[in-house]
Amino acid sequence: MEILIDKKILLDGLDKIGKLLPSKPSIASLGGIYLEGKKDGISLTATDLQITLKVFLEAQVKEKEEILFPGKKFISLVKEIPDKTVQLRTKENILFLSSKNFHYKFLLMNVDEYPKLPSEQELFAKSDRTTVPSSLLLEMIAKTKYCVNINEPRIYFRGVLLEGKGNNLTMVGTDTRRLSLIQKTLDSEVSMKMILPLRFLEILPAVIPEESVTIAFTKNQIGVQSERMLFISQLLEGEFPEYEKVIPSGDTLLCAKIARSDFLESLSRISLLVSEKSNAMKFQFRKDLLVLSFESPDIGSGEEKLHMTYSGPDTDIVFNPEYVIDFLKTTEKETLSFFFLDKDKPALLQEEEEKEYQYVVMPIKA
Repeated sequence: MEILIDKKILLDGLDKIGKLLPSKPSIASLGGIYLEGKKDGISLTATDLQITLKVFLEAQVKEKEEILFPGKKFISLVKEIPDKTVQLRTKENILFLSSKNFHYKFLLMNVDEYPKLPSEQELFAKSDRTTVPSSLLLEMIAKTKYCVNINEPRIYFRGVLLEGKGNNLTMVGTDTRRLSLIQKTLDSEVSMKMILPLRFLEILPAVIPEESVTIAFTKNQIGVQSERMLFISQLLEGEFPEYEKVIPSGDTLLCAKIARSDFLESLSRISLLVSEKSNAMKFQFRKDLLVLSFESPDIGSGEEKLHMTYSGPDTDIVFNPEYVIDFLKTTEKETLSFFFLDKDKPALLQEEEEKEYQYVVMPIKA
């Protein structure tokens, strides 16, 4: 096999593929990149057995072949190549990487030892599917994955729920101390319910194209496909909790309207004193005023006052400030609604007059 390919195109593909290559693979072949020569280009594949990524790259290909070669060393070398075009050529068990002024050899790995990959044709031909704009999917991931705790012993809490009902697509993340929910409207109807693993959510934003993607899903797999990319992941097992019951609602809720940027700046300053052991900050709601205060016998104390719109009774609630900051960093609307009832009940934050993106945070018992 002989391949001529633009270095920039090759490096872009390798950068995506490299995100799945383990530093210390449990199986030697998992450290390799699986290359298939095709009519008008090449496909590169990497897998860690739970997640598989395949990308297609335009190239000039002579003599189609399937090979497996060491991934990380190959990627590191390509990054240092100064030439704009590189040549890949195989002979017996050697991969030659060369250009005008350099020549390198890589010993090929045994392609027969590479794990059997999920069938693209089977997944997309025999499963349910829907088309989703990439920007919509990326927004939903960014506004939910930060609530996931990978160390949670219950496996269904180590990922994000993706649920589709009718034209509504909902994503929910929670670590039991807080919950983030975002809902979007699709042009077509969809029916799905699955738990996406955190690693899938962390890698997808780096490899997803700008246009729309097709999502296909079965009982235990999800596939995200575009014209030049295929991303398949195993799903997490278990029944996601009934998240609707956690979201505060009702006419008895108190509501404060707060400027997001001022709120974030004050919380960020005072939280500099917060430590892992001392992470309780008091939120004192007064008429048109929010007092944020923190006190620790080991560190010191701090207090800031924020003007806001609030006419309810005086209420003091203790929160972990980092949990509130995490939400504020993921929303761009300037005015937020802060709903609460008392010091023992969960609070609800959302963009003013909108329920598309909701965030529930549990108070700390003082």
